[in-house]
Amino acid sequence: MLSETIKVTGNGGKTVLVIKLEDCEKYHGLERCGGLALGFRLLKFALDRFTSTDSIADRNLITFKTAFDGPGIIDSSEYVGRCLTRKRFMVLPSEAIEAPECIWGRLYFEIGYGTKLMKLTVREGVVSQEFLEAGRLFRSGQATPKEIKRWIIQKEKLYEKVINAQLEDIVKVEVIE
Repeated sequence: MLSETIKVTGNGGKTVLVIKLEDCEKYHGLERCGGLALGFRLLKFALDRFTSTDSIADRNLITFKTAFDGPGIIDSSEYVGRCLTRKRFMVLPSEAIEAPECIWGRLYFEIGYGTKLMKLTVREGVVSQEFLEAGRLFRSGQATPKEIKRWIIQKEKLYEKVINAQLEDIVKVEVIE
């Protein structure tokens, strides 16, 4: 299990929440979900660069935009920053975005913190063709039990890739401050 944590303040700054990927998995309802792990790691990466080492991120300043709004991505941004319920989550139109495709949309993300912004694009090849095929079949509602098992295996493979990599090896980063 990934040992990284994200610290954010809640309750008007009165509460410090220490969030682990395991917490996001409990919220999401699935363990070893590639999209959830990716969203968590992207947020951790951005927030670590936007806050000083001795400060804690204010979850009310976090925004999350993406051209791929998979359930794991949504749930990680919601659990860490309450981005969806507080209307700081936005789906970008994917047609004009240059990034690898996913089951639907593109693997492009913009994480904001106050006036700071980081743009991240998943590198080609991180998401395999098998992942795309299995995910699209599952999403169509036509997957057999065997094909559903294949989809679960593909999500676990992406999860392993995401948690075991240096983030810079799987995403391209552009920081705008």
